[in-house]
Amino acid sequence: TWTRIVAIPLIIGVYYLDSLTIETKNLIATVLFVLFAFTDWLDGFLARKLNQTSAFGAFLDPVADKFLVCAALLMLVQMDRVNVLVAL
Repeated sequence: TWTRIVAIPLIIGVYYLDSLTIETKNLIATVLFVLFAFTDWLDGFLARKLNQTSAFGAFLDPVADKFLVCAALLMLVQMDRVNVLVAL
């Protein structure tokens, strides 16, 4: 869960690297997003399997998911890839 929150500046930061082409930036950001989405699944799977669930984790996990998706949507809107109304 904390990893996904920390990942947000990494995904956004990719677009501020001037040395990369836009296609490379898109690829890196997409791979990072998919990787951290996989960690979300793995986190939930292991927590249930090992019976390591907590009230704090149950609260923070969906919040971290929403932060990650919001950051990705904000970048897409800022780059004019998605209309603001679609992102809402």
